Amino acid sequence: MLPCKSLTALLKILSLSILASCGTSELSGPQLPVEDSAILRQVTSLIREAEETSGSTAANYLMQAAKLLLVESEFERASELMGRIYRPAALPLSLRISYALLQADLAISQNDRAAALRWLTGNLVRNLDPNDAAAPELYSKLGDLHRENNSTAAAVAAYALAARTLNHPRSTQNIETLWHLLLAQETTELERLAEDANSYELRGWIELARVFLAGESNIRSQLNAIERWRSVWTSHTASQTLPSDLAALQSQWDNRPRKIALLLPLQEPAGIAIQEGFFSAYYESLQISREVPTVSTFDTTSLVGLEAVYQQAVESGADLIIGPLAKSLVNQLAENESLPVPTLALNYADAAEKSPQNLYQFGLAPADEISQLLDRAWERDYRRAALIAPESPDYDRLRSAFSAGWKDRGGNVVSLATYGETNDYSTVIKKLMAIDASEQRLENLRTLLPRNNIEFIPRRRRDIDYILLIANPRQARLIKPTLAFYYAADLPVFALPSVFDGSHKSTDNRDLEGIWFADAPWLLEDSNLKKKIDSQLRAVQGSSQRLRALGVDSFRLYPRLNQLTRKADVAIAGATGTLTLSETGKIHRNLLFARFLNGTVTRAGVEPTLHVSD
Repeated sequence: MLPCKSLTALLKILSLSILASCGTSELSGPQLPVEDSAILRQVTSLIREAEETSGSTAANYLMQAAKLLLVESEFERASELMGRIYRPAALPLSLRISYALLQADLAISQNDRAAALRWLTGNLVRNLDPNDAAAPELYSKLGDLHRENNSTAAAVAAYALAARTLNHPRSTQNIETLWHLLLAQETTELERLAEDANSYELRGWIELARVFLAGESNIRSQLNAIERWRSVWTSHTASQTLPSDLAALQSQWDNRPRKIALLLPLQEPAGIAIQEGFFSAYYESLQISREVPTVSTFDTTSLVGLEAVYQQAVESGADLIIGPLAKSLVNQLAENESLPVPTLALNYADAAEKSPQNLYQFGLAPADEISQLLDRAWERDYRRAALIAPESPDYDRLRSAFSAGWKDRGGNVVSLATYGETNDYSTVIKKLMAIDASEQRLENLRTLLPRNNIEFIPRRRRDIDYILLIANPRQARLIKPTLAFYYAADLPVFALPSVFDGSHKSTDNRDLEGIWFADAPWLLEDSNLKKKIDSQLRAVQGSSQRLRALGVDSFRLYPRLNQLTRKADVAIAGATGTLTLSETGKIHRNLLFARFLNGTVTRAGVEPTLHVSD
């Protein structure tokens, strides 16, 4: 039974509040909108209904009123109404669920998500039937809370239960959220989730994600995998309603380019490496399906002007052009307002913002590599950086990109040392670590105190949190031990991909001990295609391997450019990294992180704690 006197008092308080908020005064704020007043009048009406009834009926009216107050952010009033409901455990199940949901919402309004989780998993809802009409809302909210807590397995399980009800207002959102959660997991994590899955629905979603990701390099392969999945999971929710990414695959495949023109410098090592990757991916696709595009190749070696060759490619009937590679030629494309056919350039124009219609820019941009290293350093609370880089005009842009990117994040570049062609990096490292200044102090002392038996231990500067190294493997193998020699062995060192030559196990790697770097999956993971290329084609080192990966991705992207354009949040797992498209038509790569440990390249997983210098 609900106490009538208490309800009457509360009704009077709310009525006075409504009158006050609807009144006009030059000193008060603006009059509340009509709909606000209408909602508050509805709250008053519901409280009157509750006052005139009792038991679960009265509780239902109070919960309706509290829900309206929550919408109006009247949290204290809503909480007071909920407090008038005694013995919620005695209510019917549907009302117990509503009560738990409202209490969870009140807890969330107070930023107490732990309390919200307790309400949604407590005794009031312990015997919840997943088919109950209120279940989707509860499971949706439970999934949201678990996701915010980074409890992936629990979130996936909750969303899988919520997604079962296709006529619920949040049905589409639940399916999409669940799907993107699954796609974000590593293969090993999906395997673990599958082992722990305790329901038909949950296991079906996980298996769908696994087959989708396994065929990610080829749309035709994915379509075949989805059909095989549907033939097994006939009663599953996804058999009726696929996530939007999957539902759009058939359209993307049907509208793929049928003729490709490939513009490459075929008499240069870079062009040859890209061509090797491109046609390796082409023949891999041919083994899956005969539905591959026809490809015409145009040599751009030593080409100064692109217009004639580009026009020839258009006239050949190409509905997609891949290339050119040279930045100067890409700059020429970028000067146009629009291009006659979609064009995937394999480099980036100098113009940062301008991008003609139909031009996509894709390459191995060091800017992506530097940005991700800086993000990683910033996440570790490093704030004071030092840079070691080659002394060359070709590296001026990289040094500037590093300095600007780090300062934009709020960091400081406290030391910079550059080097030329040398096998002795002592001078470079002494300058970087201010050892030379320490040695100069010794000379000054000896001038003042002319004795040769002064004990001297050089000290390095202590205001560096980490070092960014730009070097090739040979240079890095000399620089890293020199850092250790000059008392900087404890400083974290991050490096660009150029530090890695592609050899995972090598005695030479011991001289790179501890260096972190970001690189393409092609170099850090042994895919079946990479193994096949390495066994059948000429042996190449790291830089050429990355160009082969660029060729592989340039082919695999050919049916997916519309997909990238259509949805801003689409990310494609490529050989060069996880690929996304910016508003300016530039494809960016998200790389993998690795570290040299005991002569072996180790993928970043559970990373050891790195200490910042005092």
